[in-house]
Amino acid sequence: MLLLTLMSCNNSTKENKVIIQETTKTVKETPKINNFRERLKVTKPATESQFKNWLPTNLGDFKRMEFTKSRISQNDIASAGAIYKNNDATKKIEITIVDGASKEGLLAINSHYMAQTMKFRSKKSSSYQKTYENNGLKVLETYVEKDSYYEVKFLVDMRFGITVVSLGINHDALWRAISELNLNKLKTL
Repeated sequence: MLLLTLMSCNNSTKENKVIIQETTKTVKETPKINNFRERLKVTKPATESQFKNWLPTNLGDFKRMEFTKSRISQNDIASAGAIYKNNDATKKIEITIVDGASKEGLLAINSHYMAQTMKFRSKKSSSYQKTYENNGLKVLETYVEKDSYYEVKFLVDMRFGITVVSLGINHDALWRAISELNLNKLKTL
């Protein structure tokens, strides 16, 4: 049916080939998507102490000043966060982690999942938002020039949604901080 539709449209052969390849890729990946969703629905969410132990006490010269815990929307969605500061009051890093485990958890990591699956690029005069891969992580990154604001979202083990927000630090310093996170340890929770 797809082939008939493509042939009846006025698309070039090259365009048709690309459409068929993308459609085939999507159809092949659908079972994988459903498998991870089914796995998460029956997985027990991480605990507050597991999150607290995972979040580092230091990220370079940034010290953890605050640990926050929460259950999102009165559902059984585990999440936690930490705020890191150094001697410069204009610089800050915030890390939030959300566990996609449980039936409701999938909704909480939806924007992180988008970073895994979509390609996006939007640029304005003093900001941008884009998806790309860095150090093996597929990320959705937002940058606003004012305050040197960065927000990076990514998914670990198709379960944990991580958001890193920084103020007053450059891109390289942000990625040095992200590289200090022990992401492999999350796979054991």
